[in-house]
Amino acid sequence: MAERDDNLVWMTVGGLGAMALGIALIPFRSLTSASNLAFVFLAFTIIVAELGGRSAALLTAVVSAMSLNFFLTEPYLTLVINKVDDVVAFLALAGCGLIAAAFGKRRGRWSEAAARAGEELSILNRLVDGLRANKPLTGILSDLTREFRLGAMVLRDSDGRVVAAAPADRAPDAIPEASLSADTLFPADDTRLQFGLRGLRLPQGGGRLSLGTDRGAVAVDLWEGDTAGLDLNQGRTLAVAASILALEVSRRRAGQAR
Repeated sequence: MAERDDNLVWMTVGGLGAMALGIALIPFRSLTSASNLAFVFLAFTIIVAELGGRSAALLTAVVSAMSLNFFLTEPYLTLVINKVDDVVAFLALAGCGLIAAAFGKRRGRWSEAAARAGEELSILNRLVDGLRANKPLTGILSDLTREFRLGAMVLRDSDGRVVAAAPADRAPDAIPEASLSADTLFPADDTRLQFGLRGLRLPQGGGRLSLGTDRGAVAVDLWEGDTAGLDLNQGRTLAVAASILALEVSRRRAGQAR
């Protein structure tokens, strides 16, 4: 909701600002051509694109072109353009404004991707911090099921014994038939692929990650909790988290054997 409100604020700033800019430049229309004044609108559009994103920049570009036409090209206070130079200035401003809006969209995607990457890295950092602090594995699995919206998560050692499960009181007893890729969580059997709004969904009966360690293969069983699925980055992050857990199980078993 906050992001939507921020977009509305910048759309308002861009639209009203472009009209106010046209009025403010009226004293200069007799001193220079409209094509020169268009650079002021273009600079304003670029600023809005950088701070407000694509939607605000797009609106600013359209209103800027209309404001230039209405206030600064002859005949004034109409949307009619008589001079060829003014037509060129109008079209150039509109085109450059749309380009600025497109770059604003790309910047928005980069910002969103960076935010997701930071969030996923923080999940792994919390996992490692929890293991260093000897936090119970059940609590760590509970955190991961919440972060990735999983229905259940079970960690088994190389002998098939349950090391930890979440939720502890409702973890499935059944072993998933589907084998998952350790890199992407994609099922090995392509016929089991399902996709939700966000991305790949886990198989209906759950999926198993089998991870090799120096103490044998550790299994991480996963069940779906959200039909929207996991995007590619979330799948990779969850796979990395499972690998870290497998190494932790191996380390603890080695400690017990001494």
